[in-house]
Amino acid sequence: MPIDTTLILVGLIIFIASAIKITFGVGFALIGTPLLLLVMEPNKVVGFIAPLILLQDMIILSQTWRHVPWRHAALLAAAAVVVAPFSAQLLTVLDPRTLQVTISSIIIVVGLALLAGLRLSIRREPVAMVAGGAVSGLVFPLSGISGPPVALLLVNQQWPVRTMRAVLAAYLVVLEIVTIAVFAINGVVNVESLVEGVFMLPFLGMSVVLSAIVLRKLKPEYYRRCVTLIVVVASLLGVVNLILS
Repeated sequence: MPIDTTLILVGLIIFIASAIKITFGVGFALIGTPLLLLVMEPNKVVGFIAPLILLQDMIILSQTWRHVPWRHAALLAAAAVVVAPFSAQLLTVLDPRTLQVTISSIIIVVGLALLAGLRLSIRREPVAMVAGGAVSGLVFPLSGISGPPVALLLVNQQWPVRTMRAVLAAYLVVLEIVTIAVFAINGVVNVESLVEGVFMLPFLGMSVVLSAIVLRKLKPEYYRRCVTLIVVVASLLGVVNLILS
């Protein structure tokens, strides 16, 4: 990737989306992908961002691994990995655009309900983790959305900030490693996409610094509301982008 205006624009997008992702645990793909599609070739975007997203979740995990509830993370990951291959088969018989709009609309409705103060009383959290992982595994192959369903579940449960970031990162690292392995086999992630990602490391480093500053000042209740708002806004932008395109 040459050092030109495009590189700077891509770097700024990576900086903004990464700062949101590393701070709140979600939002990079939902926010960064539509913006990157404006300045990059569409067939290169997925292979470019997939390793960067994995790196971001590994950074979060390195900061929070002591707070990971490993049983819950394992239940999330296992349920998603089991469901995802079956869900992928639906793409052969269903319209992907319709699925993305439907799934994003459901996420928006749930997010708005949480912002309005609605809470579901879920006492059996292990069962909820299996259900949340299954939903995430279901929608991920269909729409590329993986973190938001789990994030909304954790917001509903009012988990502490460190625990939320930790379990999201641990779960997503597993899902992303599997996804990138498949992408590598299919040539979506290759040497070129990895080299292009190396140019983004300085922007990623700056986002880590900004995230640390924000997290020190952000109150837990505001954190959970911000997570929900990010999911809602990003899903809404995704729907608008699909309709306009």
